[in-house]
Amino acid sequence: MTHSGELTTLNGVLPQETDSVFGFNRAIAMSYAMNAKDGSVQISMSHPDERQTDVYQMIFVLKGKLRLQRPGQTGSLGKIDAYQHNLFRTKLKSTCLKMSSITDDVICINLSGSFLKRYLPIGHPANQRLTHLETTLAPTLSAANMPITPEIAAILQSLGNSQHGGFCDQLLLESKVIELLALQLSIFEQLRSTVPSYLPENEVAERMHKVKDILIDHTGSQLSLRDLAHMVFSNEFNLKRDFKAVFGNTVYGYLKDHKMEQAKTMLIGNNITIDEVSKKLGYKHATHFTSAFKKHFGYLPNKIRGGKLT
Repeated sequence: MTHSGELTTLNGVLPQETDSVFGFNRAIAMSYAMNAKDGSVQISMSHPDERQTDVYQMIFVLKGKLRLQRPGQTGSLGKIDAYQHNLFRTKLKSTCLKMSSITDDVICINLSGSFLKRYLPIGHPANQRLTHLETTLAPTLSAANMPITPEIAAILQSLGNSQHGGFCDQLLLESKVIELLALQLSIFEQLRSTVPSYLPENEVAERMHKVKDILIDHTGSQLSLRDLAHMVFSNEFNLKRDFKAVFGNTVYGYLKDHKMEQAKTMLIGNNITIDEVSKKLGYKHATHFTSAFKKHFGYLPNKIRGGKLT
């Protein structure tokens, strides 16, 4: 990226198979422009196939903020804050992504319409929102941005650490994207079935993100709700209410899910014993960890250690 506002372009190559996630994303050319005044970064995209006018963008913001807007305009077509995600339908050539800073951590996965049709039934409410919703903004899967769960975070981490050169790697990439799409649709369906009666203000939501960061940074520690509330200048009642409103899960429910995803990652990618994993995650006894793992995933952790599951 350049600091003077000049454009740096990555030219896309049109492969024979653009229906796959790998082929479609490889064909997209991306241009980056950095604003020297405020440090924001604008990303523009184009596809060599003129028929690819609409694109479906799975956007996950792990750090910072992201806005969708028309090139040269200040109005916003949509925005996502840290630790949120959504699925947008955008006009590829007339929409750009604007990150608040070069240090932002954003993952954008582009899907073609033909790819999405393979997995999204015509009668599904999500299909109605994405393909038939008439709005001046970019149509979205969910009216409100959805929280990034520990399960989604683990998949995003695995995507970032994997190689996508060979055929098998491309299949793995596509399977992960399908899994992310399934999780997005699942959260969308859950949100449709429950109408939230309370939404916290931005300042309160930021406090809950701080609580989430504390939980992740101190995964192996025993922190009480009172301790967590005091750390963010709140109380236990407000903490439980606000955290559930922001992340769709209880404080300890979120922590448990995060621990299980961390455990699975450690068991798959490292030469580590089940006892060592349980201690790292704060369990006094390995049997307690084993029981929690089986309840969460439906199988024992030694299945992974034995190479029977990955």
